[in-house]
Amino acid sequence: MPASEAEAFCTKQPSTVLTVRCQSYHYGDSVLLIGDAAHAVSPSIGQGCNAALEDVLIFDKLLDEYSDNIPEAIAQFTVRRQPDGYALVELGNNAFPLSQWLFIEYIIRDIFAKILHKLFPNNFAQPLFYLISETTVPYAEILNLYKGWIAKVKKSHTKL
Repeated sequence: MPASEAEAFCTKQPSTVLTVRCQSYHYGDSVLLIGDAAHAVSPSIGQGCNAALEDVLIFDKLLDEYSDNIPEAIAQFTVRRQPDGYALVELGNNAFPLSQWLFIEYIIRDIFAKILHKLFPNNFAQPLFYLISETTVPYAEILNLYKGWIAKVKKSHTKL
């Protein structure tokens, strides 16, 4: 690397958090992207490592399902994992509000979700962060359960 490029890199201001959303998690029949290479997310929900480990678990199940046919398992990985990868990026970018008032609303919603789920588990979902961090509920399903909240936070982010 030329000295001028190294100096430019060292003086560059830190950038904002980068997210990755791939259309395909594989290339051909022998290259597979998992973890941050396929779906890097904001550290706000703390799911980068968890999602990568979940990718490995899902790929292992696909290898079993397709009798260790690696090309077929690789192709199916994109099909099966992409909706959760996209949902993970949405949740990472929009689960927590930047606005003070929406953050207060988030706390109130969380308290009510805990109470209502305890009283009526079949009618009310667990709190958002609990579902993200403490369960194996697919990210796409969590996003669907909380799509109204995510849309509200996303809208508030565009106003900032």
